Amino acid sequence: MKRKAYTIIFLILVIVFSIYFYGHNNKNSKTSNSANQTSSSMQSEANKHKDINAELKKNLQQDQSYADSNPNNYGYAKQIDRIQYTGNSDILVNVKASFKDLQPQQKTDVMNQTQNLARMVLLHEGKIDDQQSKEGLIVTVNCGDKPVGESKISNHRKYSWY
Repeated sequence: MKRKAYTIIFLILVIVFSIYFYGHNNKNSKTSNSANQTSSSMQSEANKHKDINAELKKNLQQDQSYADSNPNNYGYAKQIDRIQYTGNSDILVNVKASFKDLQPQQKTDVMNQTQNLARMVLLHEGKIDDQQSKEGLIVTVNCGDKPVGESKISNHRKYSWY
């Protein structure tokens, strides 16, 4: 009788472990498939960022070409080296060394005009909606590798300058 009970317990344990390992392996393959899909979508997202960054570069170069003949509207572009879309409603702006010599309000004006250019591109590419455009972009400002400012969380059109 004891031997029969042990045999039944043994069989139950074998069944439980079999179910556990089958489920665990199935879960791993689902995770692996999910990881492959995530990797693929990240690649396509990176390619989309590449297209957006190319468009930002093109628009900035165009504004820079207008800066000498129309400095009131396009002079800001002379202070900018590069605008890079980093995802969501975030951009990284690399400025020229002369930017550090500007007064805080002038820096803010330059960044707000830079935001206007980036918002136009991001709206056109469908990366932000009208509401996000109204709120403004989250901006990080670097001069070379050194951070020199960022937009404030409470109001993306106001900045903290370092």
